[in-house]
Amino acid sequence: MSKKAREQFDFLGIRLVPRREVTYPIFDKYPPKDGDELVARVEDMWAQPYREIQYAACDYLFRHRALLGGQHLAFLKKLIKTRAWRDTVDTLAACVLGDLALRLPALRSKIASWIRDPNVWVRRSAIIFQIQYKDRTDWPLLREFCLTCAKDDDYYIRNGIGRALSEYARINPTEVRRFVQDNTFAEQTAQEILRLI
Repeated sequence: MSKKAREQFDFLGIRLVPRREVTYPIFDKYPPKDGDELVARVEDMWAQPYREIQYAACDYLFRHRALLGGQHLAFLKKLIKTRAWRDTVDTLAACVLGDLALRLPALRSKIASWIRDPNVWVRRSAIIFQIQYKDRTDWPLLREFCLTCAKDDDYYIRNGIGRALSEYARINPTEVRRFVQDNTFAEQTAQEILRLI
C-alpha cells in the first residue's frame, strides 16, 4: 500500500492471503439471497473504519457479482466515490463494474456519462472498466473516453488512460500506436503507452 493510502485510511495490518483465508469460507457459508441483500452487506462492510474490511467487501461483491443488475449501477458509483483510493476503485471498476457492463451492454451508455463526472475516481472507473475485456473491448468507446480526458492533468486519470490503452494494445498494438501518435496526450501518458507496446 502506498504511503498516501496509509495516511488516509486506518489499517489492521492483515495481508491479502490471511484475510482471504478467513473471509472466503464465511462468504461461501453465508451467500446473499439476492442483489439487494448483497448491497446491504457490502454497505455495512464499507462503513467500517478499517481498510481491510473494504477490501473484504470488494472480494464479497466480486464473488457474488452475478446477483447485481442494472439497478445497482448507482450503488457501484457511490462505492467508487466513498473512501476512494486506487486500490478499491480499480477492483470495483475492472472486476465488478466491468462484469456488469459486459453482461448488460446497455449500461455502457450510462457509464459513458461518468467520463465527465467531477469526481476523478468516477472518471477513472469509466476509463478502465473494460480493462479485462481483451478482444471484447469497445474500442470506439475507449478511444472516446481517452480523448475526453487526454489533457487531464490528474495523475490517476493519466495513469488510467495508460493502463487501459496498454492493456488493449496486447490485442491491437497497431491501432493503439496509431491512436496515441495521432492524438495529443499528456507526455508521460504517451511515453508510457508507447514504451509498453
